Amino acid sequence: MPSGSGPLLARIRRDRRSGASALLADGIEAARLFLTAVEHLPPGSLTRALERFTLRLTASQPSMAPFLTLANALWLAVEEREGPSWQPLHDALVRYADGIDRALEATVRRAAGLVRAGSIILTYSNSTAVRLALWRSMAYGSEFVVVCSESRPTNEGVALAKFLAERGVPVYLVLDAGLFDWLGVADLVLVGADAVFSMGIVNKIGTEPLLQAARRIGVPAYVLADTSKWLPDRLARFWRVRPESPAEITALRHPNLLIQNRYFDQSPLNLVTGIVWEGGVSRPGEIRRRISVVPVSTSLVTLLAKR
Repeated sequence: MPSGSGPLLARIRRDRRSGASALLADGIEAARLFLTAVEHLPPGSLTRALERFTLRLTASQPSMAPFLTLANALWLAVEEREGPSWQPLHDALVRYADGIDRALEATVRRAAGLVRAGSIILTYSNSTAVRLALWRSMAYGSEFVVVCSESRPTNEGVALAKFLAERGVPVYLVLDAGLFDWLGVADLVLVGADAVFSMGIVNKIGTEPLLQAARRIGVPAYVLADTSKWLPDRLARFWRVRPESPAEITALRHPNLLIQNRYFDQSPLNLVTGIVWEGGVSRPGEIRRRISVVPVSTSLVTLLAKR
């Protein structure tokens, strides 16, 4: 791989705490560095370099959809020109990056409108969109209480609690299982997502039972996920859950002890009240329809299928 993007992709791969939106910014920067390094390559060499970059990019965080949607945007640009050319790739990256910024801003603005004064809001993990939406709601003058949990094993929920508390938001920080004790008094559940499929959402493991309980009790639950997180079926097949280090849970070792450390689970889409995205707040059925018409690069599918 041409120099420039390699160290950044390695750092993305090692990151265990950042959410999809935050890591995508690094992914976009890696793509920019890659394109800078390959600007003067002939078409054949450019194709091979793009293939290598794509495989490494999509493997860096295989549970986070934006790395697949970024790769898809680049390969769609290749197919539109019936072959690799540097300028269309560059233009596609610029459009994608600009679209991401606008999408996050619009999603945050719409989600902030769901927060009512005096409400108790439950959240889980440390979604960038949720964090910014709560901050914006406070800036609008709303007074509310947030309940979040530690989010073991990497404790990103502690980072969220610190962020909000330092900005004047009252926060209860509880054990992960303690979130369920608050559902009886909660007014709203807000969570982010690392991927959205036609039938489900991916987020921090433990999200599904939280959404199940919220639905059973009747607490509205919304997922904040702009279109960079949406994976049509042809791309969703390449989504993976990466096993993580047992040492993050415990140093205990025994032949009869099997330690499973997964960061993500998949929740049925029909558990949520709605998906908040840059285009509005939509019911699960509408999201399924929209995901089904997202264009997918055949060249990208072929490349990833060989992996």
